Amino acid sequence: MINKLRQAMIKQELDMLVVVSGDEHLNEYLPAQNWRLKASTKSGSSEGFSGSAGTAIFCVDGRSQLFVDSRYHLQAEQTCAENFDIQKLGNEGVLEPQKWIAAHSEKTLKVGADPFVMSPKEWRRFVNAIGKFGHTLLSTTPNLVDSVWDNRPNPPKKEIYPLPLKYTGKDSKSKLHDIRKEISAAGTVSDSTPDVLLLTMLDEIAWLTNLRGSDIEYNPVFEAYAAIFQDRAICFCHHPEANLSEYCPGWEFRPYADYLGFLEKLAEKESVKVWLDPSTITMGTRLAFADYQVYEQKSPIVLAKALKNSTEIAATKNAHKQAGVGVVKSFRRLHDTFEKRQPITEKEFSNWLYEEYSQAEDFSDLSFNTIAGSGPNGAIVHYGNPDSKIPMKSGEMLLVDSGIQCGGGTTDATRTVILGNPDEKQKRIYTLVLQAHIRLAKQVFPEGTTGASLDSITRSGLWNAGLDYGHGTGHGVGAFLNVHEGPQRISTVAHDVALQAGMVLSNEPGFYEYDWGGIRLENLYVVKKAEGLQKHPGGKGWLCFETLTLIPFERRLIDRNILAEEELNWLDEYHVQVLEKISPLLNNPEDVQWLTWACEMD
Repeated sequence: MINKLRQAMIKQELDMLVVVSGDEHLNEYLPAQNWRLKASTKSGSSEGFSGSAGTAIFCVDGRSQLFVDSRYHLQAEQTCAENFDIQKLGNEGVLEPQKWIAAHSEKTLKVGADPFVMSPKEWRRFVNAIGKFGHTLLSTTPNLVDSVWDNRPNPPKKEIYPLPLKYTGKDSKSKLHDIRKEISAAGTVSDSTPDVLLLTMLDEIAWLTNLRGSDIEYNPVFEAYAAIFQDRAICFCHHPEANLSEYCPGWEFRPYADYLGFLEKLAEKESVKVWLDPSTITMGTRLAFADYQVYEQKSPIVLAKALKNSTEIAATKNAHKQAGVGVVKSFRRLHDTFEKRQPITEKEFSNWLYEEYSQAEDFSDLSFNTIAGSGPNGAIVHYGNPDSKIPMKSGEMLLVDSGIQCGGGTTDATRTVILGNPDEKQKRIYTLVLQAHIRLAKQVFPEGTTGASLDSITRSGLWNAGLDYGHGTGHGVGAFLNVHEGPQRISTVAHDVALQAGMVLSNEPGFYEYDWGGIRLENLYVVKKAEGLQKHPGGKGWLCFETLTLIPFERRLIDRNILAEEELNWLDEYHVQVLEKISPLLNNPEDVQWLTWACEMD
C-alpha cells in the first residue's frame, strides 16, 4: 500500500500526507474499516502499526515517518522500522509531527490530510506550525488511504440496544432536558443562543441516548452522529428502522449516510448558530460552516457523562466484584501451574482469563484487548499480541492489564505477578511502584485540584529513586462505555479540568526496562467527598478516592521494609476488603484458599 499511497499523493501534487490513528468519530479504538494507519503501514510480513495512538507522515521524497508515544516505542520499532523512521515522542530532541514537517523541509510543501479524521484543535496545530514556513495543509477528501485500500472491510452495522434504567440511573429524556438547559445558558455568554449542538463522539451519543452497540470491538457504542435542537433531537445511525424511538422518546433516527447532506442544508441557513466542541467534533464538520455560524466551546456532555450518578457507581462497583472474581480464579490457576512446573504461554493465560471473565453475571465483553506480557514483553506498555508458542519462564514477571464490560460498568486493572521466585531488583522496584500507587490512593485534595498536581505527588518517590514511567498516571473510565474517557486525567500534561466527585479514574504508576520487563499496578477509583477534615482555609471542600478494584497485589514481590507504617496499614486494609468482598463469590474452596493466602501479608 505504501507505494500506491505515494502514487496517489503524486497525482494530487502532494509532498507529504498525514495519516492519523483516529477516524470520523475520533475513536481511539476503531472498527476494522477505519484502521487506516495500520493498513497504510502494513508491508511484507509486518501487519502494520496497530497501536491506539500514532501519526504517520508519508513523504514523496525521502523516508516516511511514524510518530508514537512511549506506550508504543517498542511496538513501532518491531513492526514498522523497515519502512519508517520511528519518532519516539517524549524522548529528548524528538519533535511532534507538525513541528517535524516545519523543521525538515527546505522548500514550500503541500501537505495533505483528511479533515474528517481530525479535530479542529489538532488541525489548527498543523496549520499554525507549518504555515509559519509557508507550507500549506490541504484537505484530502475522500480519504487517500481509502482510495488505495484493496479489500477494505465493510462497516459492521451491528444491533443497537437500550441500556436499562437500572444501569443508567437517568432516562434519555431527562438528559436531553439538562443539555438543552446548557445550550440555552450558553446564550448568556455568547452573542446569540446556539440553535443546535452537533456531536461526533460515539460515547457521548451512546450516553445521551442510553443506547449501546458493538460496532467497535470492546466498546459498547454504535457508529452515529447527533444533532440536538431545542425542539428535537436527531441521531444518524446504521439502523434507523429498528424502532429505537420506542426507547428514546423525543429522538428522530435517520440513516447514517444522511449526515453530510444534513450538514449542507443546515449550513445554508445563514442565521444558524452551531455549537461545536473543537476537541470532540471533526474538522470536516467544522469546515461546513462559516465562522460567524459557529459557537466553539467544550461540549456540555463531556462533563455530564464523566460525573457518575449513584446508580452508575453502584453498577461499576458490582462490575469490579465480578472482574475481581475472574482475575483471582485465573491467577490461582497460574500459581498452581507453576507450582507443578507445567508449561503455559502468555496466550494460554490470556484465554484462561477470558474464560473466567465470561462466567460473570451480565458479562458483555472485555473492555479492551488483554495485555499479558511476561519477562521482556512486560516492557512493551501496550503489548497486544500474547505469545502462543514459547512458555513463560520461572523467575520472570508477568504484567496483566485487563478489564470487562459488565452489567452497566466498565473495569480496567493491571497486576504484575512473579512466576516462581523473585530477585531483589524485582522486589525493590515493584515495592517502589506500589508505594507510588498507595501515595495517590491515600491522597486527600481540595476541590479545584487538577490531575497534573496529583501526578507529581504520585511520581515523587520513584523520581527520588531515579525511576519514572512515560505514560500518564491515570485516565477517566466510562460507565459501560469507553475504557478511556475524558475530560478527567492524571498526567504530567497541564490540564485545566479539576477532579470532581463522581469521576472514575485509574491509578497506574509503573516502570519499564528494555530486555528486563515491566511493572504496572492499576486500580480504578471514584472521586468522593472527604469527611471529617478541618475546614479548608479557602472554604473549599475536600476530596479523596474510594477504591473500586478488588484484586490482591503480589505479596511475593512486596518488600514491607520499604513501606512506611501508614502505607502498610493501607495495604493491609485493602487486602481485608478484597478478601471480604471477593471470597463469598468464589465457589471453589481452592480459589478461596489461594485468595486468603494472597491477601495475607507477612
